[in-house]
Amino acid sequence: MPSVIQGFVVTTKPKDVTLESFPTVDHIATGATTTIVYPNSYKGVAISAAIINQDGTNACTISLNGSTSFSLSAGGSFNVNDQNIVSVKITAGAAGGVDVVAQVAPTLLTTERTRFAFERG
Repeated sequence: MPSVIQGFVVTTKPKDVTLESFPTVDHIATGATTTIVYPNSYKGVAISAAIINQDGTNACTISLNGSTSFSLSAGGSFNVNDQNIVSVKITAGAAGGVDVVAQVAPTLLTTERTRFAFERG
């Protein structure tokens, strides 16, 4: 059953073992506020993400799928696994950037049943 996350129809099942995915790396510059919208940037949904605060002095703030923001300590890292992530909004600290490494599954136009329904002969 598809779900709608921030206006995007998501049919991806994060634990689907037949799903192909690819890695992405985004760097948020020092002091910048950036929102990564995976369907717009990568034509898919992130199914896992690692956020690494490279600022050794200041915390950064993170919001996943438009949720309430939270702080990630200086030099800290945060991992999200087996989830459908449409967007990540990050505000980097004043002394260093933030790296976001994600595993993105492309948007599928078919269901798992359709992908594997073929005649055997």
